[in-house]
Amino acid sequence: MGASQSTASTPSVSSEGGPEHLLDSKVIKTPIFGVTDNDESSNNNGGRPQAPTPTGHEYDLMDQIVSDLPSVIDDESKKQVEEYISSCANGEGPMVSCFSTAEYLSLFLRKHGDAAELYHNTCFRPAKDKSPNGVEVDGTKAYPPSCFNLAQMRMTGKGRTKFDRSEAYQLFDRACRGGHGGACYLQAKMLLSYPGSLGEGVPYDVPKAAELLKHVCEVNEDSVSCFTLATMLLRGDKVNSEADNVSPKEARGETALKMRANERSREKSSNDERSALKREPKFAEKLLQQGCSRGHAPSCYNLAVMYTQGDDGIEKSDAKAKEYQNKTEELVKRFGGLGSAGF
Repeated sequence: MGASQSTASTPSVSSEGGPEHLLDSKVIKTPIFGVTDNDESSNNNGGRPQAPTPTGHEYDLMDQIVSDLPSVIDDESKKQVEEYISSCANGEGPMVSCFSTAEYLSLFLRKHGDAAELYHNTCFRPAKDKSPNGVEVDGTKAYPPSCFNLAQMRMTGKGRTKFDRSEAYQLFDRACRGGHGGACYLQAKMLLSYPGSLGEGVPYDVPKAAELLKHVCEVNEDSVSCFTLATMLLRGDKVNSEADNVSPKEARGETALKMRANERSREKSSNDERSALKREPKFAEKLLQQGCSRGHAPSCYNLAVMYTQGDDGIEKSDAKAKEYQNKTEELVKRFGGLGSAGF
């Protein structure tokens, strides 16, 4: 399922000579966070994919560029920043003030280490902390956006801060349980990465990832999460996780996977350690409808594909296919493409 294809409005001819709607062979894919089957780093890990380790210097050029630029903060904003810094009181003040101070330190002053300390401070506060917006997690108080930002820093070692994917996973989990939808989404993506590719301490758990995506789709109304889970529920276990243009019959194993020009094999290799969810087209349909109703073009497009091809419990419908094709085209014209905007 590939996310860069656009809809088509004219029929083509199949290899058997009969008419074939162009949507018959198209489905959109969502990438899995981490590494792919052909990741070059897999050669040094017994053939298993391994995510690359940051050097700590990835942000050096950006830091240098920002330091050379003149200050662009206006007087009003500068006054507000000064109030946040004063209110934070070196980590003893309200969480939101310290969080805002940390963002200023990282984004404007590029003092990532100092920012990380404040993010940690506001992610882990004593239970007695009375800061507004503090959420109780594991018997302590947390400001979920701080946990989320710190998790992202741990994922990359931004600005030569600490790099630790295992800690990042725990921070995403803490932020997620504190109600941060973006953290739940990235936690799910980590759970879906190739087993072991992100190192020790990061589990591989497809069912848990699916529950997280379902939660973010329904509670946080995130269309990308709806789309990601729907894709997983349509793919099946006969094809690899990067497969493009998978038809329902191919996903069910009723027909052989077709080999197309300039396309790598879509067949799941025997040593692929990843598992798949049981196919649930009806649930996938519901998820895609949720995403489409919120203006997510890829979800509308996949619905057009679904009603063109039909699936288990999904009847073919030219009228519905056309309806969602038109919705896709309208969104593409309005927003400029089949982008998957989200957290």
